[in-house]
Amino acid sequence: MLLIENATVIDGTGRAAQPNTSILIDGERIAWIGPADAVDRSKPIEQTIDAGGKYVIPGLIDAHVHVCWNGRESVPELIKRNRDDLLLEAVTTLRSVLASGTTAVRDIGGQDYMEMSLQRAVEAGHFAGPHMRTSGKLICMTGGHGHFAAREADGPEELRKAAREQIKAGADNIKLMATGGVATPGQDVQAGQLTVAEMAAAVEAAHTMGCTASSHCHGALGIKNSLLAGMDSVEHGSYLDEETAEMMVEQGAALVLTLGVADPDLDDLPAAVRTEAERMQEPLETLRAHVRETVTLAREKGVFIGSGSDAGGNPLAPHDFSMARELEELVDHGLSPLEAIGIVTRNNARILRWEDEVGMLEAGKLADFVILAGDPLADISNVRNIEAVYKNGERVNPSQRI
Repeated sequence: MLLIENATVIDGTGRAAQPNTSILIDGERIAWIGPADAVDRSKPIEQTIDAGGKYVIPGLIDAHVHVCWNGRESVPELIKRNRDDLLLEAVTTLRSVLASGTTAVRDIGGQDYMEMSLQRAVEAGHFAGPHMRTSGKLICMTGGHGHFAAREADGPEELRKAAREQIKAGADNIKLMATGGVATPGQDVQAGQLTVAEMAAAVEAAHTMGCTASSHCHGALGIKNSLLAGMDSVEHGSYLDEETAEMMVEQGAALVLTLGVADPDLDDLPAAVRTEAERMQEPLETLRAHVRETVTLAREKGVFIGSGSDAGGNPLAPHDFSMARELEELVDHGLSPLEAIGIVTRNNARILRWEDEVGMLEAGKLADFVILAGDPLADISNVRNIEAVYKNGERVNPSQRI
C-alpha cells in the first residue's frame, strides 16, 4: 500500500480544501482518505510520501481534445502526412499530456481511427498515457466544418450510418458538426449546418448503442438544433442565449467550454502557420467577446458546465499544459479556483460517464491525482507547479513532460 500523508487535499467534490489529510492507496484505487492522525496502520504500508506543505488535486480531465494532431500545424496540412509519423508524434503527445497532470481525456474527433489504436495501446500498457474516450471521425454535412478530416454525410439515414461506422470502429462518443467553425476557411460560425432530423438520427444511433453524442456549435441556431436532436453535450457554445441556456438546463445537456482556443498564445509561432494565425485573428476576437457573455449566462441559468482544451484542433492550440490554461481561463472568466477545479475534474468525469471511477478523490475510485508544490486556490497557475502525477496508483515519470 502507498500512503500520501499530511497534504492539503482539494478533492474535486466542491468541498473546501482539507488540510492535514492523508490518502491510502491499495493498488490502483484509493482505499481511504481522511485526517492524517486517523490512518489505519494495521496493514503493511510499503511506501510513505510526506506531502506536508503540498497540495493534492484529482487528475485533470480534458473533455475536448484532438490527440492525433499537434496543435502547432494546421489540420489540412497534417492529414497529408504519413499516418505512422502522426501516430508516433501522438504517442509523445499523450505521454506529455499525462505528465502535465491530465489523467483522462475525451478525443473529440481524430484521423483514420488512430486515436482508437492509441487508446488500446495505453490500456495494454505499451506506453503511459491518460485514460481515453474516443469519437472516431467528425461527422459533417458535405463541405461542412472540418470536412477535410471528417466523414461527410447528408440526410438522416446517411447520418445514422455514419454514426454507426464510428461506433463499429470503437467510438464512445459521436461528434457532429452543427455549425461552421474558425478552423475551416470561409465558413460562418453562426451558420447552422446539419439539420435537426439529421442529427437526431445520429444521436439515436449513439444512444441505442450506449454512446454519448456531442456537437460542435458556435451559433445559437446550431445549439438549438442540437438540443432538439437530443444532444448530450454542446461543445464551445459561443453564442449561447437565454432560450438555449434554458433548454440545456431542462434537458440536462452539458456545455463544454473551450476558452483557451479563443485566446491563443501567439508568441513563438512557427513561420509556417503565421498566415493561418492572421486569418483566424478576427473571428477569434469576435468569439472571445461573446464567450464571456456565454459563461456569465450559463452560470446564471445553472447550465452544467464542462471544459476542454481543443488542443490539436488548429495551429494555435498546442497540447503542452493545455488544461492548466483552461483552468486559468475559467478563473479569468469569473469562476473561483475551487469552482474551476470542480469543472475540470468532477463535472468532466460526469460528461465522460466516468464519475464512478475518476474526477474526485474518494475511497473506491482510481488513484488518479496530482501533487502540487503551490496552492492552486491562492493562484490557479500553481496547477503548473507539479511535484508528481499519479495514474492508477502509479507515479508518472516526470521526464515524459514537454
